[in-house]
Amino acid sequence: MRIAILEDEPAEAALVQHILTGAGHNCTLYDTGTQLIDALGSRRFDLLVLDWMLPDMTGHDVVNWVRSHLSAQVLVLFLSNRALEENIVLALMAGGDDYMIKPARRAELLARVHALSRRLPAQESEAAPPSDDKLEVGAYRFNRILKQASLHGKAIELKPKEFDIAFALFRNVGGIVSREQLTEEVWGRDLVMTSRTLDTHMSNVRSKLALKPENQVKLTTIYTLGYRLDCLDGEAA
Repeated sequence: MRIAILEDEPAEAALVQHILTGAGHNCTLYDTGTQLIDALGSRRFDLLVLDWMLPDMTGHDVVNWVRSHLSAQVLVLFLSNRALEENIVLALMAGGDDYMIKPARRAELLARVHALSRRLPAQESEAAPPSDDKLEVGAYRFNRILKQASLHGKAIELKPKEFDIAFALFRNVGGIVSREQLTEEVWGRDLVMTSRTLDTHMSNVRSKLALKPENQVKLTTIYTLGYRLDCLDGEAA
């Protein structure tokens, strides 16, 4: 999808852009409502991700302009610090299609964006949403529905959580996947687990998938942050 991100906090804007572009979406950043409204005069977006509080106006003001000036269907997802029920209701009543509370969490954000994308007619989207169930990176193949992984056509036996960790790493080739992100995606955000549990699973994934230069990949532990998987030939299918 073509997505406009309206966020005046640089760190949050970069995070949201990283998550969405990593999933195959085309994202453009704006840090004021005026900039976005000016752009909407000549550019078409499928989805607007809007902060509520902005330097020059509110997200409510932006939605009012969008709903009164644009004839094409434009989806709106609010991403805000405002967590009270009345804030959420106000945003949805103002014309928002969905509401998410900061900070952006990768799995939740992608799930909400994917759900919103179903409302778009096929011709409205620049390209079909990328498949979330199959991955091909170099000689590696993954099928999330069947929980199957292979290398050079040979099946690799992975336990369910090992598969989920591997899928998260290969889905984010070249980017850092934090320990918190892996814990949330694989075990769920409310589960209390020891750091050793993740370390053990990660060691198994590294070994079973043979993540080494001979297979054109390299898994690096980024101290205090997480992990980064790189394709050494620079290509990801």
